[in-house]
Amino acid sequence: MRRYSWALGAVFLAGCGGGGSSPSAGENPAPGGPSNTFGSIQTRGQVNGQPVVRDLSLISTVALAGTLTDATYQPQGIPDNETAIVYANGSSIESVMESGEPVESWKPAKSNPEDFYAFPNWSPDGTRIYYLSPATGILYTTLADPTVAVPVISIKDLTGYALSPDGNNISYSRIPLGEKDEEVYVRAVAGGSTKRITNNEVRDGVTAWIDNERLGVTTKVSATEGGTLIYRLSNLTTSRYQPFQDYIVPVARSRDGLSFLNNKAIDVFAAGLSVGRLYGTDSFTYKDFLPTAYGSSSGGSTSPNGGRWACSYGGLDGVGLFTTESTPQSVHTVVSHGPIDAVGIAWQAAPGTMKFVGSGGTLGSGSAGVVATRRTGPDRNGLSSFVSWDCTTRSTSTVSNDATDLGAGAKTYTIEADRLTSLKFVNRPYFRIVSTTTGNANGAIVSLDAATGLVQSVVLYGETRGAKPTVSQHGRQKVIVGALLGVYDAKGKNLAPQGASRVTLSEKGEPQL
Repeated sequence: MRRYSWALGAVFLAGCGGGGSSPSAGENPAPGGPSNTFGSIQTRGQVNGQPVVRDLSLISTVALAGTLTDATYQPQGIPDNETAIVYANGSSIESVMESGEPVESWKPAKSNPEDFYAFPNWSPDGTRIYYLSPATGILYTTLADPTVAVPVISIKDLTGYALSPDGNNISYSRIPLGEKDEEVYVRAVAGGSTKRITNNEVRDGVTAWIDNERLGVTTKVSATEGGTLIYRLSNLTTSRYQPFQDYIVPVARSRDGLSFLNNKAIDVFAAGLSVGRLYGTDSFTYKDFLPTAYGSSSGGSTSPNGGRWACSYGGLDGVGLFTTESTPQSVHTVVSHGPIDAVGIAWQAAPGTMKFVGSGGTLGSGSAGVVATRRTGPDRNGLSSFVSWDCTTRSTSTVSNDATDLGAGAKTYTIEADRLTSLKFVNRPYFRIVSTTTGNANGAIVSLDAATGLVQSVVLYGETRGAKPTVSQHGRQKVIVGALLGVYDAKGKNLAPQGASRVTLSEKGEPQL
């Protein structure tokens, strides 16, 4: 197996390479060809020429062409927080990056016109979005097809729900038939029997789970006192979440299970929210943070690396959606509330292992080449994009890159082949497949944003064998001239379905005809 380090050794630890050794002799070739490791990117197959490995100031890329039978992303180290934050506004489920950059808006199918979307919640693997529709129950949709709604618990008028940390169980609250107050129940997400957790004459509601065996229940214990009880699933014994007062409830759990974001401050006249810390088995310390305008009464979530909270704060004084440190000190506003408050908030976990090429690969079982791009630098660590192409004769496929300085706005790769049969790419945060129609193309020019690592454009061309379009620099822009068969943007829209002879790329690589 070959391991390749980045051209800049100091950048390597944070880059796509992430700590490999110098090139060494390959092992005995396994079925499918020799293997190579570029930090978190692992490939198998025969490589034509040398891999192209480059470090810029904010991204690291690796590109190789040949006869590839496998290409897999294997995350390493502590992830960054460049995944999607979802929230609901009643009429839709919205997703944004922490920067406030809009990602997508979803409206899963509704069986009842009176329904609305509330309290979205990611599955632990970041592929499902659960949500509450009061007239129908609890449902989920998927990144693969966010128009489809799949029922989980079909009971109307549920007042809340929460997923266990492992995503296997779900707690919810409702008023049982013939009774007057809400009670709490637990059931496996996959189905099966339902277990009643509370049975009393006071209103009970769900809160964040403490761990996979213990769930929080907000309850009233007297005319003036209410708080959160912790129920153990196995025997329904209880302990008190602290502080047990003023209906303070945990709305989010840190990834290590030791910290909990509460819905409000202990002293609501002096602070906006509070954070609890578990020590021992069931003892908690707690402290108030932030000004009164920054609370989490409408929901909370932890970031992929566990270093930040995402909070939703509604009402007349609420600022909207914001993020803050795990020990809150400062505030970053993500989305300001409009006429309708956001209901619920959830931060997608960092992606796990993803196979792009090979058996079960999302981009195909084989490939004539790939370009993988990772984010690098302080607090940046994650896959941004992945490109894979195939052609009639893989042994003739090549890939080259432009000469790019560290401060460039875009990075460009030129792919050459006898005839391209496919070219697909995915971008963070959802890594949804974008396919281009290659037709008679015998090459492509792929441009990446040098700050984000996202694919911004794919220009397909049909030059004679051995020739390729000319690419020239004009100020901060690039101009491509040649027999262009298609010009695709980051969303997969072909801006030139009838072809073109010239296209301009912006400083970030975006196509302009």
